[in-house]
Amino acid sequence: MPEILPTAREFWHDYYNADTNWYALYIPLSFWVTSWSYAKITKKDFFGWTALHLVHHVGAIVLASVSLYYDDNSIMNERVPILWSIAYFIVDTIDSTSRFHLAYSLHGAIALGLGLGNYNIPMLRQLRMNSKASYIETSSLLLPYVKRYRKPWLFFIFALVFTMCRIIWIPCILKALLDNGMKPTHPAVIGVSVFYCLNIYWYIKIIKIALKGSGKEKDGKDGTESKGKKE
Repeated sequence: MPEILPTAREFWHDYYNADTNWYALYIPLSFWVTSWSYAKITKKDFFGWTALHLVHHVGAIVLASVSLYYDDNSIMNERVPILWSIAYFIVDTIDSTSRFHLAYSLHGAIALGLGLGNYNIPMLRQLRMNSKASYIETSSLLLPYVKRYRKPWLFFIFALVFTMCRIIWIPCILKALLDNGMKPTHPAVIGVSVFYCLNIYWYIKIIKIALKGSGKEKDGKDGTESKGKKE
């Protein structure tokens, strides 16, 4: 064990966390491609593979939290959480497109584009905008359980979290971009704005489900519906 720790530390600092090395992309991309290929071969539903998608969401939030807490690229390079999500959304977008699912294809394409922007635009890297945006995935952690248990109280918590981490948090991200000198016509601002519109679309659906659920409550039904594996 004592020999393993220095080796792991060396691998992290000299390879995975280094600006000149692409392990931070190749390793997660290999994982997602292998998982997607396995799902195709075994006829497993990749779109509905809840545990697998939770690996991304939890991983993104954990990496983002470490990046923001230390704010030190020598400990957690901001490119690591960026590449973690880029790898995921490459495969996610391909899968959604192959299913001809317009909303999720658009979601994946925008997330992928914003990820590339976070990687290539120095100001976004410096502000660690990708890490800040990763908390949007918090609502995705709850959705599988909302679908599984279909409890009104659980749906209420999900709607509340969705409101905070998407409807409120995304405008805060937009404000941070504008406050730091980015023009409203900048592709990054436009991308975040389009992404926000997509989330407003889903938010309207959530409100409709909530209203429908409250209307059915008298009949002993809970009115929650499934939107899919994620927002």
